[in-house]
Amino acid sequence: MRSYLYCLLKIVAITWLLSGCNGTDNKSASPVSKPPESDVNKTNLNGRSYYLSLPAKNFDSKKAYKLLLAFHGSGQGAQSMRSMSALESASDNYIVVYPQSKVEEWNEGCDCNKPHRLGIDDLGFVDEVVADVKTKYNIIDDELYAVGFSQGGLFAQNLMCNSDLQFNAIASVASPMSVQLSQSCYIENNTHYMMVHGKNDKTLPYYGLTHSNFGLIASEYAIELIAKENDIESPVEVEKTNATTKYVYKNDIHINQLVAIEGGGHSWGFTGFNTTEEVISFFDSVSLNKLDIHSSLYRVGTQPNKDVHVRSMGLEHSGPAIILLSGFNKNFHSDSAWFSLLQPLIAKTHRVHVIERFGNGFSSDVDQPSYASFVSALDKTLNILNEDELIVVSFASANILAHLWQVSPDSHASANLKGMLWVDPDILLPHSISLYQDWPVSWYREVGGDLIEHIQQGNWTERTLGKLAAEREEMNALIPINYQNDMNWPYFDLISQGRAQIDKQVTRAKEIMNYHDDLASVLNSDIATSVPITVIDTDFESHDIANAEPEYVDGLIKWQQEGTQWSHLISEQSGGQYVPLNNSDHMAVFQHPDEIIKAIINLNNQ
Repeated sequence: MRSYLYCLLKIVAITWLLSGCNGTDNKSASPVSKPPESDVNKTNLNGRSYYLSLPAKNFDSKKAYKLLLAFHGSGQGAQSMRSMSALESASDNYIVVYPQSKVEEWNEGCDCNKPHRLGIDDLGFVDEVVADVKTKYNIIDDELYAVGFSQGGLFAQNLMCNSDLQFNAIASVASPMSVQLSQSCYIENNTHYMMVHGKNDKTLPYYGLTHSNFGLIASEYAIELIAKENDIESPVEVEKTNATTKYVYKNDIHINQLVAIEGGGHSWGFTGFNTTEEVISFFDSVSLNKLDIHSSLYRVGTQPNKDVHVRSMGLEHSGPAIILLSGFNKNFHSDSAWFSLLQPLIAKTHRVHVIERFGNGFSSDVDQPSYASFVSALDKTLNILNEDELIVVSFASANILAHLWQVSPDSHASANLKGMLWVDPDILLPHSISLYQDWPVSWYREVGGDLIEHIQQGNWTERTLGKLAAEREEMNALIPINYQNDMNWPYFDLISQGRAQIDKQVTRAKEIMNYHDDLASVLNSDIATSVPITVIDTDFESHDIANAEPEYVDGLIKWQQEGTQWSHLISEQSGGQYVPLNNSDHMAVFQHPDEIIKAIINLNNQ
């Protein structure tokens, strides 16, 4: 005997297939254009199947993507789910998989329907699908998502309660929660969660359903229960608009929310609420990698998976590509935030790529991050970008990376190098290197593992946030008035605030420790002069000299003087330029972007 749920949903599914209106009239459903069928790949897998949709545009097999699983409703089918939702059309950052149920519906955890009686292991099938997709495409670690419609939404809840997979976020549409699953659900892997449900749903009622075989709890009770299972103990926050009421539960780690659609029925789309866009927007908001339209992750290693974040702008231009590599400021912060002004300015006339080292920004974490250890990954990334000519711009200590990459016998992309620009580089001479290796680097190395453990316990987060706030004020004060409108503060805040994450604090500490060996590897290096190297040299050392204790003054003066001489020599021998900037801060990328752009143009014209 068929379950009450199946019979009810089968009638609704047939009505939907005949009318093409998702169980509501056409006026209430948000129109979604159907993607071309040629984009869909059907895969047979151990007697089952799934359909895979690549991003609607700009797919690149060398990039890494987030993975989204989308589950159809009872009697519906994978291709119908795709036609209705078209999730791949809403973002270029997801590969979307539409699995096909083995029978009319999913084994969704109520232990009461046909697939349960037949012993169909849908949770195991999902494990197989995810594993299979990962063998064919580059999937970003910790970026697994799921969404389900109607009975597929109930199954998405079952994944949250019972799957061994770690989903970063899950969404369900037109689905409350079965009584049975609500009584047995235990969420081991806490996750972000979003429910979307019409209050006038007559099929899977928003306010619940009493039935001897298959009961439903109300959606408002379900979201409260699920939030508690996700270890969210805070009280609900209610946000109302004319079209929706949002019930939000959140803590410092996760957010669970119910979006109740006023007047909405059993539907994917609603008037004034584009479910496809809203689901993707929610996933993006909780993503560990909040990639914008300019950002990509490129897979440069497979054992284990390692991805490099590249932010590319100005791709419409011809000529050499500008490569930006970041180095340390006084707080040893080093990522693409430092180029939030310079990159959009360069992009007005040149193609420009910012490449972030492992552990910084959105690039993958590694156990021992450093300049030297990133040389091979930098070369692989440049090969993936496939630029015919390169001008490499390194800021601060990133000249260590630029130099090691240029002289490495294993660097292939260096053959395309047209010139380099070093902005306030590290001085690779014994006296200067001894200063760099002194405090605080020596202290970090001395305390070592104890410091890492101390940071991992969250003891440095408050002080880190204080430094970030001070840095923002300092950078804002440096930007010339005529460049204020070009500064991308949202991107700066996104990347710089990420430094407060524990893993980023740990990366910073390890990079400081390993900086000692980076410096040792380039001590008294013979600088390659096969291409011109232009050096922009600020006099920021004058501030350090003026504020130093008397016993340190002579050493700092020598550092400044040998830096000037060394920079002169490098630029002269290589055929570049020496550009001194007086009364200048170290952060010339904000204070003097015009000088940097002028130097790039001169290199390009040589």
